Amino acid sequence: MKATNQINKFQVSVDYLTEYSGVKGAVIIDREGLVVATSPRDGVDAELYGAIGLNLAEIVDRNLAKLIDPGCEFLSVKTGKDWITVARTSIFYLIVLADRKADDLINVRIARSLDMISSHMKEKYPALLSLESVERKSVKSVEATHV
Repeated sequence: MKATNQINKFQVSVDYLTEYSGVKGAVIIDREGLVVATSPRDGVDAELYGAIGLNLAEIVDRNLAKLIDPGCEFLSVKTGKDWITVARTSIFYLIVLADRKADDLINVRIARSLDMISSHMKEKYPALLSLESVERKSVKSVEATHV
């Protein structure tokens, strides 16, 4: 059998983030909260990050749905010690935990990581993206009939 030498580009995108000074961890989850990639692989409770990130995004979307359309794509919360960012791609969430003192250029890294995730999705799973687009249109049409 031929050995495959494929690179997990989801893993590359989270590793790219954690190379940056002040970033403590990064996790990619799907819409159900299942972990797709995490960095660093030890020392980060990826399931907890995923659950909290998904919960934050859902709460913001639910509470601001009347004001924001199509919903929250980027959420950043800073505390006295930490900084958590939840960013949404078409079908994934990227959760990043950083030190509060990390500079704002971290957002450039996050944007680049999101681009890496999106380009990998377009390259590897184009049918999934087209299905997502159809689902989104049908949900909007159903919502429009109930208004």
